[in-house]
Amino acid sequence: MSPYKSRSIFPSFRILAAYAILTTFVLFFVFSGFHSQISDGLSRFANGISSKFPDFSKYVELENLSDEQFPLGDERKRVVLVGDIHGRYDELQKLLRKISYDPSADTLISVGDIIAKGPHTGSMQVVRFMSSNNITAVRGNHDEKVIEWRTWLNWIRALPGGNDWLQLTKDKWLAYKERERGESDVEEWVAKQMKEDKPNRKWWNKIPDGWQLFGDHYEIAAELTDDEYKYMVSRPLRIHVPSAHTFIVHAGVLASDPTRDPRDKRQPLATVPKIPDFAESSISDKILRKLQELAILSLVPQNLDPWVTLNMRGVKNGKVTRGKDGTPWSELYNEDMHRCKGFSSRASTHKKNSLPCQPATVIYGHAASRGLDIKRWTLGLDSGCVYQRRMTALVLGGKYASKHFNEDEEENEEDGVYDIEGKRVKSVIDFGDDGKGKLFSVACN
Repeated sequence: MSPYKSRSIFPSFRILAAYAILTTFVLFFVFSGFHSQISDGLSRFANGISSKFPDFSKYVELENLSDEQFPLGDERKRVVLVGDIHGRYDELQKLLRKISYDPSADTLISVGDIIAKGPHTGSMQVVRFMSSNNITAVRGNHDEKVIEWRTWLNWIRALPGGNDWLQLTKDKWLAYKERERGESDVEEWVAKQMKEDKPNRKWWNKIPDGWQLFGDHYEIAAELTDDEYKYMVSRPLRIHVPSAHTFIVHAGVLASDPTRDPRDKRQPLATVPKIPDFAESSISDKILRKLQELAILSLVPQNLDPWVTLNMRGVKNGKVTRGKDGTPWSELYNEDMHRCKGFSSRASTHKKNSLPCQPATVIYGHAASRGLDIKRWTLGLDSGCVYQRRMTALVLGGKYASKHFNEDEEENEEDGVYDIEGKRVKSVIDFGDDGKGKLFSVACN
């Protein structure tokens, strides 16, 4: 349905013409400018290893969810977003039972890292549950490593003699591990083989630097069925929900380039998206907002780097960091969003804390070291289940779609949610422009 309508029953020719031109403009922006910039960015970063290898990463850039796929206004339906799972299948099922998850009415979404780091059996259970039910999810950094290993395995096995070498090497490793009775170190053994197994040097050279043969990610990759592998590959780096003005990513998204002033005209929030003069009268804020959200993904250079989307935790001296050093990116993002004063504030953009933009929310995982991290416009859901802390879900829609539910009653529930220091925090939170959501968690032992 069009976001803007004629005031009469039959739209005038002028409105129809403007709508057609606007639609063409938006489609051109999305599928030409935006897509080409994202594609160019991804092509520069694909693999991150060497041009001598095929593309093991298989990046999927972006998935858009419609309001039907992300239903917030229907009290009969809910959206359930789950923090990092890391193969903790039992805790995932316990959490879903706690919220009375109903797959016929609820949309389940993962913020990535569904597998690895936790128990191997649990990882396989999680990926089978997710893939068999086609659960919506973004790709996490550990998911990415498994995808890369499986793509590598498919490549090696297709080369003449590759599968024989791989099987022989695996047999040698298992025999060595049996002799050592659990005292073996796979990394040390592989390093020794790479040095001493000179007759098979060409095969060892086909392992990219920094990859650990027979490690956790490899073993999960080797056990995936073809359908499970296809499911994993189809996971996008980012999900955009225009109707909820929301991004879902694993690690994070920047709203501006940290190497420039937020008011720099090259920043996506510093200027209102340009629309042809003849169409301006027909443009709603809804369309402008969508274009600006797409500009965040396409015009902030750091957001074009898949490594950033999968690994970012902070920013230090204008550069993205993966560790604890630097300013948490979520703080910078919220500072940008708090500057947004709406598209009608164009004349006041010279003011330090005013930008002509509308805010958008980011839901993410990855930062277990910071724990549950709820800010106004960023919702960090990785509460460290893999470290025996908690697994957290955010429930949107359902009764929380109503402005009349009793927040005090919700806060009096016995089970609460906790920050990284173990302190109970408010479980009913603000979401989006004027919505609410509820956080649930379970202990991970």
